[in-house]
Amino acid sequence: MNNTLEKLEGRAREIHTEIYNYFDENEDDFNKAIEDLDSYDGHIYDNRCYDMEELDEFYNSPLEAMERAFYGHDENYYTDSTGNTIYCPFNPNRAYFYYNGCGNLVSCSEKDYSAYLDNYFVDKVIDNASGLWLPDEIEELIRELYEINVEITRLLNN
Repeated sequence: MNNTLEKLEGRAREIHTEIYNYFDENEDDFNKAIEDLDSYDGHIYDNRCYDMEELDEFYNSPLEAMERAFYGHDENYYTDSTGNTIYCPFNPNRAYFYYNGCGNLVSCSEKDYSAYLDNYFVDKVIDNASGLWLPDEIEELIRELYEINVEITRLLNN
């Protein structure tokens, strides 16, 4: 029994790693999954990227959007001669935007959620899989993990 249990637990750890590696190698699928998880539980908070074409949908008036853009910035920056970080102005020609901690706009060229790819994310995906969009490969791995957990529980209860 111990040998079987160890094999099952080892495979469960492998599945966790396979899910992590899949998302690490498939950025578009990772972006879709993390945005879906964010809709479900606010996982990425204010760092969610939106299409620039949707900007007008977030504000009641053009002035409100202009104020948020004026006080916002672009994700690109440079460092001046004294070592200060200087951000470029908000650029509405970029593909995406997100909100900074003050609620102002930050323009960006691509969605970059890479800081959120960690074991916590993988655990959240596994725990909430039934309510999330996930690629077929991930759904298969999670089904296998579920079956392993059922078998582990059965072995421990006997």
